[in-house]
Amino acid sequence: MPKFYPKGVSVSPFNALVMGLNADRNGYKTNLYTLYNDAKNRGESVREHEKGVPFNWYNWSKYVNRHNPEDIIPRKDYLTLSKEEQKQYKGVHNREIRVLFNIDQTLLPMADPNTYEAVLAKDGGEQIKAMTPEDDKKLRVHINEFIQKMRDNLVAVRADGSGVAHYDSQKDAIYMPPQNNYAHYNDYVQEMLRQVVSATGHQQRLAREGMVMKNGMAPSEDALKQERLIVEVASSIKMLELGLPARLSEESLKTVEYWNRELQENPLMMAAIESDVNNALEVIHKAERGEKIEYATIRNRRQTSDMRAELPKHHAIADEIARHPDKDKKTIIVVRDKAAKTADVVLPAGASTLSLIHISEPT
Repeated sequence: MPKFYPKGVSVSPFNALVMGLNADRNGYKTNLYTLYNDAKNRGESVREHEKGVPFNWYNWSKYVNRHNPEDIIPRKDYLTLSKEEQKQYKGVHNREIRVLFNIDQTLLPMADPNTYEAVLAKDGGEQIKAMTPEDDKKLRVHINEFIQKMRDNLVAVRADGSGVAHYDSQKDAIYMPPQNNYAHYNDYVQEMLRQVVSATGHQQRLAREGMVMKNGMAPSEDALKQERLIVEVASSIKMLELGLPARLSEESLKTVEYWNRELQENPLMMAAIESDVNNALEVIHKAERGEKIEYATIRNRRQTSDMRAELPKHHAIADEIARHPDKDKKTIIVVRDKAAKTADVVLPAGASTLSLIHISEPT
């Protein structure tokens, strides 16, 4: 997985894809990258005439109040707030395009050959090492643990005898055929990942356009093709995380020409794909960390309940009262004040008040 050298800081999924492809295309021995000035300051300057790779850098320098868009504070002020106060703000990010260089483009191999060799031993990828039986066993255990975490925190994963892996959005379940249906274990893993990525787009999760029914109508053909691109890219990045090779499915290969044309004609499509891919993988990472990914309706219901608990009692009472008057059922609410010996009537919306009078309770 691509990282910043030497601190080993990981990067966003979409940036990782671009960096990984750049390293593959140029035959670099690692996926480790550095900024020009950082390499220069370490005495490992970038060699002459080297071309870097663009990197989407998001600068979180300002924060805006969730309830007052005019209340904007700088990051240094945000960091001084308590955790409860920080929840009232959300980050405003500005995208900057920076340029990164692979460490193979720097003078590190000559300036410090011992460090470079140590880096290659740890993070090198020039040659694919033969997987030992022990390596294979560890990988399969890790994949099984991943699937279990998806079952526990994201989506049901079930065995299926049809021979075709698929995600059923109505049942919100993934159906996977046996591993021996695939020529290579890598193919099985990536197909499983494709279905997991699809599940993140459910209308009660990220609600991606290619996964949402609108007014009983299925998504458009264009939306479905864009969803397929998101699934292929996100699953490939997850394969990169696992240290496994990825490839396009046979079905997706037929759509490459369409994707190329759309990306060239629509300058905003790449940014949309980046956002969707990053969000999909963030949901998966949360599930891996043990965080339960709940439906939006359940999450919203809990948030509403929490908000009501924080409101003054009379607000909660008023909300409860407002639910009961019904014009069709001809029901009203009578609110009695025993201390004042009076009562008031709450009518449903649109009901006539001509026959009603204020009621004074007899002594």
